Amino acid sequence: MNAALATRAPVLEAFASIQGEGRYVGQPQVFLRLRGCPLRCAWCDTPASWTWRGDETARVAAPSGTRREPALVDVATAAAWIDELDPSRTRPLSLTGGEPLLWTDFLLALKPLLGERRLHLESAGAHPAALERVRDACDHLSLDLKLPRDLNEPVELEGLAVEETPRTEDEWTAARRAVLRLAAGRDAALKLVVAGGRADVDFQPLIDDARELAPDLRLVVQPATPIGGVTAPDQGLLDAVVDRAARAGLDVRLLPQLHRLLGLA
Repeated sequence: MNAALATRAPVLEAFASIQGEGRYVGQPQVFLRLRGCPLRCAWCDTPASWTWRGDETARVAAPSGTRREPALVDVATAAAWIDELDPSRTRPLSLTGGEPLLWTDFLLALKPLLGERRLHLESAGAHPAALERVRDACDHLSLDLKLPRDLNEPVELEGLAVEETPRTEDEWTAARRAVLRLAAGRDAALKLVVAGGRADVDFQPLIDDARELAPDLRLVVQPATPIGGVTAPDQGLLDAVVDRAARAGLDVRLLPQLHRLLGLA
């Protein structure tokens, strides 16, 4: 990576809301959504976060009013935005994207500026080497278990020296198993998005890996929000996936995207 970018990252938006997914669903948090993601998940609800050209602006939804700022920020600016959004410094920071693991130097430099504020990382879990680098700086990990057939061909971001994004099913299996080993025994949770047109047996390899490598982690089964041609799953499919996870001995929950249901950011 260019040395000038080492502790800077491009931001799509910064805002305060409730957590709509995962283990801490419903908790008030501050969100810093970074730009840049090589993945092309069919059910992604934030495709605007995929790319970064260098001339974008960030939306900062401050209590005094929403404004636009240059997207590429250093950690001091990001920390000031976070405190502006939550002056009490009691809400955890959810660092999301995009894929925050593209910006590990930024994350590591930001953590000391947060004080007692918890840092929650939301990641696709496709880059285990990057996760290993930042794992101990994160107070909570929210990691996806990706079904390979839900993924279109990845598009790497030019100039970012991160590990290769998995492309084949074998590469995805290796990345998934490495990430599960890194998350096991920690304050972490796994998210499994279920779209329509899938079979419950498709998810068995993901469930088996979670049972073997991180059986202590909660697995959140999340119905896909219909978007871009992706359909919502029917109740039978959701029940079958949840049943497979329960029979594997996992702590499984079925949760929709709460913020979508409530019409929140």
